[in-house]
Amino acid sequence: MQSSKWAQPVRFAVVAAIFLAVIWLIIAIQPLISSFIIAALIAYILHPLVNVITRRSRLGHRAAVNIIYFLFLLVLAAIPGTLTPIFIVQLGSVSFDLKTFSEQAQSAIEQSILVSNLPISLDILFDDLGNMLTQTAGDVASNLGGVVAGVSTNFLWVLAVLVMLYYLLKDSRQLIDWGISFISPAYRHHAEYLLAESDIIWGSFLRGQLLLMLIIGVISWWGSAAVGLPGAFIVGLLAGLLDIIPSLGPTLAAIAAVSVALFEGSTYLPVSNWVFALIVLAIFLIIQQIENIWIRPALMGRRLKLHPALVFVGVIGSLALFGVLPALLIIPLMATIGMLMRYTQSRMRGIDPISPNAADDHVLQIEEE
Repeated sequence: MQSSKWAQPVRFAVVAAIFLAVIWLIIAIQPLISSFIIAALIAYILHPLVNVITRRSRLGHRAAVNIIYFLFLLVLAAIPGTLTPIFIVQLGSVSFDLKTFSEQAQSAIEQSILVSNLPISLDILFDDLGNMLTQTAGDVASNLGGVVAGVSTNFLWVLAVLVMLYYLLKDSRQLIDWGISFISPAYRHHAEYLLAESDIIWGSFLRGQLLLMLIIGVISWWGSAAVGLPGAFIVGLLAGLLDIIPSLGPTLAAIAAVSVALFEGSTYLPVSNWVFALIVLAIFLIIQQIENIWIRPALMGRRLKLHPALVFVGVIGSLALFGVLPALLIIPLMATIGMLMRYTQSRMRGIDPISPNAADDHVLQIEEE
């Protein structure tokens, strides 16, 4: 028995129902969307390594995925294992540093004309301040286990990212083929074309982001070394790594650099730690503004065929309205939307953008009009 096609109202009703179901599903799993995006980005970055192993060895795809995934977990575990002892040692010295800092502040204030004429003594005030700061640092060190316990409450979210990362690495091609299978066979080659163009855009963005991190790291290193900041190379490395987080990353790097300047001083500039900290703060603020206004818009705009002003406004607007993660993704998203708009425009004009003679077809159409 031959089945009849659905009537047009039935088809519209089914499409509307599917659309509403998808919207409901997105709202229901909203807490997982950020985790999925993070897992997808990491999988996209690691996937070329999987391809390299499969091409240059006799290992299959699953074995290559297992190797890369295991190495990623090792690196992920080594980061806190390496930094925690350093953090504890530095935290133990904070008590002395804060005590020294309070003594320097007391001396600076007492030497001022305004305070020196007051009929009061600041010794008791600063003694209490120093004791309070010392006690605070000690409490933080003693409660480090409580801080770790609080962080462990997000263990399930981290586990969700790691699980999704593994399956995205292993089954990404199958997931793409499954999605394309819902498209009419006559238009599947168009879907493949759009996926290939999107891959080019996101690959260019990631390479551009790595180049931007390198540039900022080198500039921060040179700027810190030029004024005699101790550990300038480490500060530059930290600034480059944190630059992947828009606005927040450079701010954290600046805080770290200013803290080093305040407690350690310059290796050769004959200025006080206070003045040196202000100099370092000015350097990092200038670097951040140069990056936001010139380097990032010019670099990303050239690589992704976007106007620099659009890149600048997109990042700042996304950061102000939606937060850090959308600000990180807004540039490749804008480039992808632009590619889809160009594809839609070509199709509306009757031009096949996949055809190698698409440009000639466009010229012929204009002449016919």
